[in-house]
Amino acid sequence: MGETVDGRMLRLAFWADIMMRIKDAGMKWPGFSYTDAEWARLERLADAVAPVDAGRFKFVNAAVFIALAALAMFSGFLPLASELFPVPAETPAVAFLALLAATCFVVLGLGLPLSTRIAAPLSAGVGTRGNLSVLAYDAELWSKVVFQMRRITLILCGFLVPGALLLIAYNIDGGPILTALKWASWIAI
Repeated sequence: MGETVDGRMLRLAFWADIMMRIKDAGMKWPGFSYTDAEWARLERLADAVAPVDAGRFKFVNAAVFIALAALAMFSGFLPLASELFPVPAETPAVAFLALLAATCFVVLGLGLPLSTRIAAPLSAGVGTRGNLSVLAYDAELWSKVVFQMRRITLILCGFLVPGALLLIAYNIDGGPILTALKWASWIAI
C-alpha cells in the first residue's frame, strides 16, 4: 500500500499544529519528546496549517475515529463478549479484560492512524497545501512520530488498561504508586 509524501506531510503538519499548541501552553505530552531542531521544524509545519484547516482536521478526525471505534465495539467487542460470556455474571475478569485490551489495541493502534489518514487530505485546503514544503528529514521525523504513537498504544493497551482494571477489580493495595494509578484511572473513567 504505497503512500504519497503529500499524505505523510499533511499528517505531519496537522500533528505539528497539535503538538505546538501543547508546547505553547507550557505542557508536555509524556512519550512525545523532540530535539530542538525537530521542534523548530514542527513549528514551521504548524505555521503552514491554516487555522480553518486545523479546526476541520480536529472535527473530521474525531468524527472518523469515533465512527471507527463504534464499529469496533459493535462489530467486534460486543458480539465476541456476548458469544464468549453468555452469562455476564459468570464472566471471568481476566478474559473480559483481555478482550477489552485487544479492542483498545485495535481502536487505538489501527483506528487512530486510519482516522488521521482519512482526515488529513479531507481537511487540508489549498492554503495549507501551498504552504507546505518537504525537507529531507521530514520522513525521518514522521517515522519518529509513528514510532511514538505505536509505543504509547502498546503501553496503554498492553499494561495500563488491563493493569489498572485488574487493580480496581481486585482492589489490590500496591503501595503509593499503584494507589495513585488506581485513583487516576477512577478519575479518568
